[in-house]
Amino acid sequence: MSNSQELSSPNSYEPLSHAVLWIMALYVPTIFLSIIMVMYAESNPQIIDTAKWLTDGDVTTVFSILMAFFTLPLLAYGTSNLSGKQRFKFFALQKRFSFNEFKPWLMLTLVYIVLSYLINILLDVRMPEWMLEMRDTIDYGWLSLLSVCIIAPIFEELVFRGFIFSKIERTRLRKSGAVVVTAVIFTMIHTQYENIILADLFVLSLLLSFVRLKTNNLKYCIAIHMLNNMVSALFLFG
Repeated sequence: MSNSQELSSPNSYEPLSHAVLWIMALYVPTIFLSIIMVMYAESNPQIIDTAKWLTDGDVTTVFSILMAFFTLPLLAYGTSNLSGKQRFKFFALQKRFSFNEFKPWLMLTLVYIVLSYLINILLDVRMPEWMLEMRDTIDYGWLSLLSVCIIAPIFEELVFRGFIFSKIERTRLRKSGAVVVTAVIFTMIHTQYENIILADLFVLSLLLSFVRLKTNNLKYCIAIHMLNNMVSALFLFG
């Protein structure tokens, strides 16, 4: 069945393998860019320690931005069989942003942020050391904030609650499977964090996926993701 068609019956599905292959393909730009950056570091005599250079705050920021722009063409290619209107619907971008509709999800997000903060205090969860070291090597704070608070939320929501969610919900896993699978994959790509932080991220991802499910509006997911990242940036740089 084409992406341009609605699922017409409970027995109409796209192969799960098709969705899995696309999810795997989304990692290709990241792998390619990683190889390019390692090759550059290794061939540059001014870079003595490649590993240290790759974890520099500014280098990490540039990598994140490039990764987003390298992946966007793949998202476009994966939906190239759709018309402009159908593509907006595929990514759940066809609806306007309504603050009245968004308000209860905003309140729920604020509750999540407060509870997460309190739990972190109770469990004495500290900022990861690698994040503190990365912060101390950032010279262009504005670029880092742009990446973390604007580019990353838009890019990650287009990939996860947009592309992957729509691909999964068209398989036998349907919408409920899309909610869970998207949340799991989103958590798995953040394995640099400790388990307690991963659990927190999984809850956030479930919230974002649930908002996508109930509103079919990716703009709300992006707004929530931006708010969460802004709060995190405040704690990191404040």
